[in-house]
Amino acid sequence: MSKIGLICEGGGTKAAYTSGVLECLLEENINVDYTAGISAGAMCLTGYVSKQKDRLRVLGIHSTSRKEAVGLYPLLHEHSVFGINATYDYIEKEAPLDKKTFFENPCELEMGLYNIPTGQVEYYGKSDYDDEGKLLKASCALLMLTKSVEFKGTRYMDGGLVDMIPIDQALRQHCDKVIFISTKESNYVRKPAPKWQLWLAGIMYRKQKHVRNDLAKRHERYQMQWQKVKDMEKEGKAIILRPSMDMGITRYTTDHEKLIKWYELGVSDTKKRIEEIKKFMQD
Repeated sequence: MSKIGLICEGGGTKAAYTSGVLECLLEENINVDYTAGISAGAMCLTGYVSKQKDRLRVLGIHSTSRKEAVGLYPLLHEHSVFGINATYDYIEKEAPLDKKTFFENPCELEMGLYNIPTGQVEYYGKSDYDDEGKLLKASCALLMLTKSVEFKGTRYMDGGLVDMIPIDQALRQHCDKVIFISTKESNYVRKPAPKWQLWLAGIMYRKQKHVRNDLAKRHERYQMQWQKVKDMEKEGKAIILRPSMDMGITRYTTDHEKLIKWYELGVSDTKKRIEEIKKFMQD
């Protein structure tokens, strides 16, 4: 029998789409063996593994449309563009993780973290989950947009600096079929990091030169990871779920009504393909 994986990339507040897709998968009782997420994709997967549709809505819409989520408020209070501490606290207050279901669910969950001192992406699972949320916060700590997070005695940030799409990790975990949820529209092209970003990364991480080097190569790695998923799709070993239209949503979008529509697009896009997904699961 095939081991089926579900993998999610990040995308800041664009992950409202991912949450919508996951809500539909829960409604249709689509259960996989393994999940892996990067950045906001990892956060969304906690709601899928714990089977909490209310948590998915809080994650995708309500937590990210608050003033504490993006912009001036977190810049003043957390010295970050994204308020990962305030956002995490809000999520756990409004839709606390159902730990019983989360841990009893046989579905695996891994989150990709970038080890700043070594430059390696490390994946941590449910057994590494902590009540302070350090694992989740570290998985969402975006390069130069948020402060890094200390976890297990080491400084970490979002694993998307190297693994924007965790397809290789899913294959390492022996998944022979994958469902990939992307937050990027079909016309999206990952561009090279601008020179000012490379310069700033070189200044901020002057002792860890690999950070700047990884940033310079990120667009190339992203294309390679996408190509790997596309090749699997051609072989009938992958399904790609991505937005069917461009609604002008960016990773900084905080407009509540726009995020609702983006979330609902994730639900409706997935419903239209649900029979295809079910056949994929059974073949």
